[in-house]
Amino acid sequence: MPKISVVVPTYNASRHIVETLRSLLQQDADFEILLLDDASKDDTLELARGLNDSRIRIFALEHNQGRASNANRAFSLCRGEYIARIDHDDIALPDRLSKQAAFLDAHPEITVLGTQIQHFGDDHTTSSFPLEDAEIKARFIIGAAYLANPSVMMRREFVERFGIRYDPNLDIVDDLGFWFECMLQGARFANLPEALTRYRVHQGMTSLNLNIARLNTAKARLFARIFQAYFPRLTGVDIERLCTLLENPLQPEPDLYVLMSLYRAAGVALSRIDQRWGVSAKELEYRMVDLLDRKWRASAQTIPRGDEEKFFCHRVIGNTLAELKDR
Repeated sequence: MPKISVVVPTYNASRHIVETLRSLLQQDADFEILLLDDASKDDTLELARGLNDSRIRIFALEHNQGRASNANRAFSLCRGEYIARIDHDDIALPDRLSKQAAFLDAHPEITVLGTQIQHFGDDHTTSSFPLEDAEIKARFIIGAAYLANPSVMMRREFVERFGIRYDPNLDIVDDLGFWFECMLQGARFANLPEALTRYRVHQGMTSLNLNIARLNTAKARLFARIFQAYFPRLTGVDIERLCTLLENPLQPEPDLYVLMSLYRAAGVALSRIDQRWGVSAKELEYRMVDLLDRKWRASAQTIPRGDEEKFFCHRVIGNTLAELKDR
């Protein structure tokens, strides 16, 4: 059996799939590639078969099921100890698979391992994802900059033991939903400091072509659960208010008293952090304040407000923390 099963979900990927697969086939590691095609209408399958490599296993659907459901098929098909992910338009840099497998071999306490990603195409920046578990988990509350789904390698036994799957109802946040479920079952995360995955940025990518209404519905569902898990003092009303901080695009709030209620909800959240998950309290505090500041800036574009009003809102957090200190 191969050490690593590399999962490549595809849909109409003919433009880039050969480059992606060749970057994998050149890896110095013991692996298989599972190409899961979601009923492509182009010649994705013909191009993959044309590479004529026995390490590529192709599983084609006759009818489209959607990204999450397609990816979920992998968990019953993989044979490796580790499952690696990459998208059909990205590139694995040399030694990616061997370096991730070596790290997981040496660190049995880590369940999921990502890498930094090097953007190319319409962007040329390199990520700076946190390396440690506690900070990665804290960044779940902003829904960004925690780890990159197409860069990860995970332990298959863990995922299968708990039956964790992507939720098709979470649209573009299904990856975060998956990692959140892993966390609830005791997973620990890490990122390598090296950029071992090249992430293609282009106008046709899924994250730039979204149904905004469905996205915000999915985010509200997921972040309600995340806030509840991290901050046990929050009421349902508090959670509903805080979820507005994750809307896309961020909606301005012209009413100062509504903004103050948001800051109070944040104070309630930070008054008690559930430490069962091993999350960094300091990073959670920083990220919560950052979310509030983004909302403030978006709102100030509608009704400009002075520093005194902003200071007053921030003071609401301090007063709430003091009020709840001994409870």
